[in-house]
Amino acid sequence: MDGNSLIKKYESMDSTVRGNWMNLWQECADWCYPTNDNINRIRVGGQEKPPQRMIDTCIEANYSFASGFFSHMFPPNTVWAKFRHPSPMMMANKNVANYFEEVSRIAHKIIIESNFAQEEFQSLLSLGCFGTNCIMMEEDDRNVVRFRNYIVDDIRIAENYLHDVDTIAREYTLTGRQVIQKFGEEAVKQAKLDKIFKEMEMGKDNKYKFIQYIAPREDFKYGSLKATEKPFASYHVSKDSKEIIKESGFDYNPFKVSRFMVGNEEIYGRSPMSMVLGTARRTNVVYRSLMISSEQQANPQWLIPDDDSVTGMSNRAGSFIKWRATNPNGKPERLAPNGNPALAKEMYDMHEDQIKRQFFNHLFRPLDQYRNMTATEVNERMTTDLMTLTPFVARYIEEHVTPVMNHLFYILQKRKLLPPVPQELSQSAEYEVDYVGRLSLATKSFETMGAVNTMRVFGELAQMNPQALQSLENVDYDKLFQEIWFANSSSMNALKDPAEVEEEREAKAEAAEQQQMMEAMPAMADAAQKVSGAVDPNSILAQEGLSGGE
Repeated sequence: MDGNSLIKKYESMDSTVRGNWMNLWQECADWCYPTNDNINRIRVGGQEKPPQRMIDTCIEANYSFASGFFSHMFPPNTVWAKFRHPSPMMMANKNVANYFEEVSRIAHKIIIESNFAQEEFQSLLSLGCFGTNCIMMEEDDRNVVRFRNYIVDDIRIAENYLHDVDTIAREYTLTGRQVIQKFGEEAVKQAKLDKIFKEMEMGKDNKYKFIQYIAPREDFKYGSLKATEKPFASYHVSKDSKEIIKESGFDYNPFKVSRFMVGNEEIYGRSPMSMVLGTARRTNVVYRSLMISSEQQANPQWLIPDDDSVTGMSNRAGSFIKWRATNPNGKPERLAPNGNPALAKEMYDMHEDQIKRQFFNHLFRPLDQYRNMTATEVNERMTTDLMTLTPFVARYIEEHVTPVMNHLFYILQKRKLLPPVPQELSQSAEYEVDYVGRLSLATKSFETMGAVNTMRVFGELAQMNPQALQSLENVDYDKLFQEIWFANSSSMNALKDPAEVEEEREAKAEAAEQQQMMEAMPAMADAAQKVSGAVDPNSILAQEGLSGGE
């Protein structure tokens, strides 16, 4: 593959977003992401950006969406992602549980010490605005990993036959000094960019355009250490000389792309902002009417004659307004305002609420709607409401978060930062990533409710027919407990060994039996004394004995 063909591939990918997509992204950014509103505009750094809107509701809604999604998906100072074995029985083994617990804490420490939080928040802002986000993950000598967010205008994507994004291309600009720092002098010469050295000698600080193209490599060699034989190929091409200045590769695609939702026959995602554009436009008009109506109420218009009999008109307090007193009909007067600010405010509030609900803000601020409820009721309502985000959370985990965690595990393993693998995993060396943030738990809560609801139903049936309780004898409560514990992402390391539990139960049963015997001993001793003692001559037994003797 040469530089010319790579440039043509990029131009083909770029042509798909020119026009409709670029215009859509530009308008979405105008409404809710003003720091990145130069999609199809040319701006100079530091230039003031004139406001394209009268309301900031969409900006607030997008920030609330990003911050709420982040705090519920990646709660700070919490191990929000745990590595574990797919089998609960394997996780019941202490050595396996301890291994994955330590792996999870190492991974969490690396994530916390990196710039993940800052870049991921920016990435979620892009998701809410554009519907497509991209974060790049690469190794770092200081913090092990480093992240960088790219907005959708900076990247071009393509899907494979499974509709997974596996090809990413981007165009970027470097100064001559940066080109030499990034690629080295020898690579610059081989790419036929000798003019960079000449221009630098002349004191010029020109900029040069490059294209990076990352795609699966068909002829890769599994396990190879050579960068040019790894599963994902990476090419850097100069747009000036049309030469490949660097070819390398990765075991994992460093670009993690996610889409909020995807339309039919579309590659790029649709965002909450794109779906609420009509409401945002109407809200802007309503707000303008509200301002005009409120201003007319506070400062009504004047009615004056058209014969220049009134001079010195002013709205300032204490001002003098002169009019010709000889003309009684020439006296200026205020017009009664006809606007209805209350109605305009009601309409504005309705539209504002629609925008915020489209960004799911109501799910992240439960105290605004769950009033006069107990903590249990609030938790149940929140869990049920958060289920409306399940399709988007599932897609985000599959396309974005899980690839990040798998890549991180690979880097930790490559750098020998993981603990020794226990012997129990030698025959089944596999893992899965479990997420314990509130959004993730909300999507999994119904996994454990099936068994609980079934048992509740049979408990209610037993009130009408006691034989229904016999059906519950089919349940192995120890296994059910482990399944629910595992499904709720609780630490398997906290569970006791089944053999230890059985020993404790036998010891408790033996102690209970001994206690029962000790409690029965006084009654037994009293009975023994009564049997072995003398017979009362006045008792029935004595009378019967006397009768027998006669």
